Amino acid sequence: MKKLLGLLSLSAAMLLGGQTNAQVYVRAGGGAGIGVNKDAYAVPDLRRDSNNLVVEQHTTFGSFGSGARFGAAVGYMITPYFGVELSVYYFQGFKQDYGATTGGSTTQYKRTGYSYQLRTLPSLIIQAPEGKFRPFARFGVLIPVAGQAIIEESWAFNNQSIRSKRTDIEGKFSVGFESSIGVAYAINDNLSITLDVTHTALRIKSSKGTVTVDEVEDANGNVSNNLDGADKITTEIVFQDVLTRESNISKVLASFSQDFPEDVVIGIDGTFDLDRPLNLPTQSSNSNSLSLNIGIQYSFGKTN
Repeated sequence: MKKLLGLLSLSAAMLLGGQTNAQVYVRAGGGAGIGVNKDAYAVPDLRRDSNNLVVEQHTTFGSFGSGARFGAAVGYMITPYFGVELSVYYFQGFKQDYGATTGGSTTQYKRTGYSYQLRTLPSLIIQAPEGKFRPFARFGVLIPVAGQAIIEESWAFNNQSIRSKRTDIEGKFSVGFESSIGVAYAINDNLSITLDVTHTALRIKSSKGTVTVDEVEDANGNVSNNLDGADKITTEIVFQDVLTRESNISKVLASFSQDFPEDVVIGIDGTFDLDRPLNLPTQSSNSNSLSLNIGIQYSFGKTN
């Protein structure tokens, strides 16, 4: 956070250029939002009866866009009506359900997920420069610079044991867009409070994954770590746009392994090397959202 504030302060100083009447401002704030434009996931909610017959199958919709955000921005008004802005903010996603199997006496399965990201957002600003209430609009290019998606899975077996697994997934370089409309309330000539509604359009392709937790707790509370001495094929994943015979995957293994959710369809036999990462088809995570944000903004020099 100190590095971030230092960068924003340096940017503000550069933009000021020694001119006390330059229309430079800094803003800090945060907000929260919900996922929108949700995708239908192939892992459904399956519900079984006492005879283990599937009696209901619900389509599961989800987005990694639901979450909170906190950050800061520096801007320069080229004219009283038009300017540019650079913001940096941290996004912390809320945990979402991504499919489950419940009921009956078979293995109970559940998958949840969330993401966290550090994002940069260079934007164009249009605003009304006068009055106590000043409407504005912001349009920018969204660039995630760090972060991961977290997938958590659990299995509850008939022998009362429970398996818990966590996979951290890194994404490929991605670019999205954000647009905001809002209003700034001027407390005085330099200080104002901002309130805006922001739409985020962002999708991130998976690059590689690492299993960071894989443990089993038995009925007596004893925990065993499946990562101890585990083969690389069970702990690392490299996602590929095209699977070939050289890819490290086996459709025979996929047909009975618990580690392959129903949304990962494998139709090719590859090399199957235990000392190489597993190859899976590239997946795209939906991070679209609609959020409400509030901030405190301070303008240097004259305001009009």
